[in-house]
Amino acid sequence: MKRYIDCDGVILNTEEHLLDEYYEIKKQNPDFSKREYITKLNWDRHLRESSVLNDAINLLNNHNPKDIFILTKVFSFEEGIAKVRYFREKHVKNNIILVPDGLSKSQVVLANGSILVDDSINNLSDWKQNKGIPIYFGEQSTDYIATSSLEEVLHPKKAKELVKRYKEMK
Repeated sequence: MKRYIDCDGVILNTEEHLLDEYYEIKKQNPDFSKREYITKLNWDRHLRESSVLNDAINLLNNHNPKDIFILTKVFSFEEGIAKVRYFREKHVKNNIILVPDGLSKSQVVLANGSILVDDSINNLSDWKQNKGIPIYFGEQSTDYIATSSLEEVLHPKKAKELVKRYKEMK
């Protein structure tokens, strides 16, 4: 069983201060768009300044990367390069799959029978529609199995328990 882990909001807290700077710029330049900000962002710096959530990097490094993939949405080529560079500098051996803006994660990889851990309900809904196993990364969800620990997903036996709970929910 393949397990896909979202980057932003699951492994790294890239979203915490991302828009603070944008809103400051927007005050002086009302025509400045979010898309323009995100595509021009210094992603190398931003990733270095983002906090790691729940020891995710160490957890990834301590599990066999064979069936565990990082699946991350990117808004620019530069963002994709920066994310790959960041994870390799942290010695993460997992495959990193970049999902270009405008495509869903299920359009890039086969969702059917695979787990996706994500903090985005939209991504999880699409994953579920494509016969994948959606796991919400957060405290709780009424529509999805939730976890706030990657250990539950990375450990094969615990991942099977999550899948069993998901099937019981259906």
